Amino acid sequence: MYGENHYLVGIAASNLAGVYMARNDFTTAETMYRTAVATFSRTQSPDHLNTGIARIKLGRSLLRQGRTADAEVESKAGYDIVAKKTAPTVSWLVSAREDLAAEYDALRRPEDAAKYRAEAASVAKNTASR
Repeated sequence: MYGENHYLVGIAASNLAGVYMARNDFTTAETMYRTAVATFSRTQSPDHLNTGIARIKLGRSLLRQGRTADAEVESKAGYDIVAKKTAPTVSWLVSAREDLAAEYDALRRPEDAAKYRAEAASVAKNTASR
């Protein structure tokens, strides 16, 4: 209906990828998330919120496949986009912090993992004190 050059195609691809994630078909989810990232980048912009969220989700699909270095690239890129455009408590950032900590642990970069764990703890503390 919209052709390939519409952001709604990216939303559809991302939603379908979520189904594959729930079915533990991480390879197919990866393909769909890559489609979503490309569509959002082309139709909205490479630094649009939707692009950032899709990159976080892509990172998670890669992490679930054990492709830690690739996952870190996508998770970090998505995190950087979303962090500039939302509150620190938004669910996508919570997920990205968890994934980044796990990725940095697997990559034997404990200082980087600790940074995201400390950030998560700070956000949780600030949220609880409100």
